[in-house]
Amino acid sequence: MYSTLIIPVPPAKLARAAWLRVIGVLLLGLLAAAALGFYGYELYRLNGALSSYQQAMLQQQMRTEAINRLSEMDVSFNRYLLDGNSANTGLIQADKLRIEQLAQSNADAQNDKLLQGLVAAEQKWYTQAVQPLIEERRKLAAGQGLPEDFLARYRAAPQDLQIVNFEIATENAHREALQALQQTEDQLRWRWLPFPLAGLAALGMIWLAIGGMKNVSYLKQAAENPEEEDDGPEPQDHVDTK
Repeated sequence: MYSTLIIPVPPAKLARAAWLRVIGVLLLGLLAAAALGFYGYELYRLNGALSSYQQAMLQQQMRTEAINRLSEMDVSFNRYLLDGNSANTGLIQADKLRIEQLAQSNADAQNDKLLQGLVAAEQKWYTQAVQPLIEERRKLAAGQGLPEDFLARYRAAPQDLQIVNFEIATENAHREALQALQQTEDQLRWRWLPFPLAGLAALGMIWLAIGGMKNVSYLKQAAENPEEEDDGPEPQDHVDTK
């Protein structure tokens, strides 16, 4: 014949098990919070890179328009010197006004050193070369050859507008912003990973919380019924004796 000797789980063991489960819940909670925090930080980085790229695109559009306007000013200026058609002077003034409006259109444009440098180059060129030669050309008869002294002054006037340098700088800035955006997107290739990690951590927290609540319930019953060894649902170790 076998008899069963029921040995209650010591309260100290129940308390230790409950305490370990509480620590587990805290650790998994920290892990889930860290995973979601990392995901939020990566999204913040991506949003920052996207904003920078959009700003670079707008910057490139303004710079490109200003460069094109400056090139058109140069073409209209040379046409006017050749044929004396006053319509070209109107085109020059319209392009000049648009370039300067672009440079003052918003705070970003005002802080754009390259755009401001282009405007400075345009104003210097207009003051030192365009305006004086236009005034001289008006004194000459249209449809006739240009005097040699006028051509000499034209050759001596500043001609290098550094348009190529402005174009290269504009393309480089756009390329750098695009590369930064692509690098950020590549680094976020595994951006979905924090979600399953947080889900697993949440499941672990629930499992540990349920176990901890059971341990606390058993511990409470043991404290309320210290003399009842086999009463209640508290877990028990069984030792079989003959």
